[in-house]
Amino acid sequence: MAKPTLPSGAPRVVVVGNCGHSRSCVDACSDETLGLLVGCTGSRDGEHGELRYLGTDAVLPRLLAEGTATHAFVAIGSNSLRQRLTASVTELGYQMASIVSPTAQVSRTATVGAGAAVLHGAVVGAFATVGEGAIINTGSSIDHDCIVGDFAHIGPGSHLAGGAIVSSGAFLGVGVSVIPGVTIGAGAVIGAGAVVIRDVPAGTVAVGIPARNIRKAQPE
Repeated sequence: MAKPTLPSGAPRVVVVGNCGHSRSCVDACSDETLGLLVGCTGSRDGEHGELRYLGTDAVLPRLLAEGTATHAFVAIGSNSLRQRLTASVTELGYQMASIVSPTAQVSRTATVGAGAAVLHGAVVGAFATVGEGAIINTGSSIDHDCIVGDFAHIGPGSHLAGGAIVSSGAFLGVGVSVIPGVTIGAGAVIGAGAVVIRDVPAGTVAVGIPARNIRKAQPE
C-alpha cells in the first residue's frame, strides 16, 4: 500500500534503537500521527520490518545536518539508557517525537510528554500526566490524576488506580496493580504481578502480594 502524501513541513523521524521494544513502538505509530519514519539506527545491522536501517547512532549528526531527519524517537526499553540517549540527540539539535498508538485511549485532559510512548490498548485517564520519555506499555492503564514521571516505564498489563504516582525512572513489571494514591519513588523497581498497597521508597525493589521491599535496586 502506498504511503500517504505528507505536507512538506511534516516531521521526518528517525527511530533510535532497533531491538525488541523498538519493534513495538514502530508498530504502534503511523505516518499520519507521527510524521514520516525515515529509518532507524542502532547496533544491529539489517532491516527493521518496513524501516530502513540507517547505521549506528554515529550517523545521527549527519542525518540532521542533511535534512534526512528533523525529529527523533528513542525506542529503548532501559529507562536510564533511554534518558541518556534522549539527552544526546536533543543536544545534537533533534526535536523529540512522541508515539501514541491509534488503539490507545488518551483523555483529552491528559498530558503526554515529548519522547513518550503510549502503546497498543493502553489507557491514559482524565487529568493524568505522562512524563517525557515515559513508556505506557501494551494494555496498561493509568487512571484519573495519575502521574508517571519522566523516563518511567509502566509494563504491559499494569494498572494504576486514581491519583497514583510513579516517579521518574521507576519501572513496573508485567501485570502490576497499584491502589489509589500510592507513590512509587524514583528509580524503584516493582516485580511482575505485584500489588502495591503502600508507598515504595526511591531506589527500592518491591515484589509480591502485597508488594514488600526486598532490596535496593541495582543501577542499570
